[in-house]
Amino acid sequence: MVDAGLFGSRRYTKLAAVLIVGLTLVGCAGLNLLPHRSDLARDQTFENYRDVVAAYSNITPGHTRASELTRLGFDVAAQPGAETLSYLGVIERFMPRESAGFDRLAVPVQTCIAARQRCSAYVFRPSQLKQERTGSLLFDLLGFDHSTIDRGWTTEVVLLIQDGRVAYKAMSGKPHVEGYHEDVGPPRYLGSRDMTVSRSVL
Repeated sequence: MVDAGLFGSRRYTKLAAVLIVGLTLVGCAGLNLLPHRSDLARDQTFENYRDVVAAYSNITPGHTRASELTRLGFDVAAQPGAETLSYLGVIERFMPRESAGFDRLAVPVQTCIAARQRCSAYVFRPSQLKQERTGSLLFDLLGFDHSTIDRGWTTEVVLLIQDGRVAYKAMSGKPHVEGYHEDVGPPRYLGSRDMTVSRSVL
């Protein structure tokens, strides 16, 4: 009976060892099995950063009407992350700290703010981001190491609207976003996470 018990224990030990080695190899070679999230932030209007730049270049301050923006690809009512600012919101955005900064603003911005209720703004944030998990499948599943890579692009387009026309435009963004995030430490089911080390590289 003792020999049978030992034989059974050894058999399960070998099985566990084979399983661990197999999962480790899969973690190194089969990263596509790791959980992943795509399209964390996706604007269906624009396929890439260049499309945003092209649409933005078609907006001419002083001439482009607010009603034309949807045709150009900027629909504040439909695009994710888009928002409308009142003239008070415009002041908060362009002069968040002091009124003395008014004289340093671009003339079209000053004119729009001075128009008060006839001034508003649209803020668009077209972007596409994908998040992929990387590293060892075994460590990921056990909760010891969660590593992710973010890839994509982001933009922000601000359009001041005065009397129904675009009075001023500004665009900023990152054509190539690639960030690495790593969370290493004992999983929660083993107790405190005080030993967890988190690293992020953008």
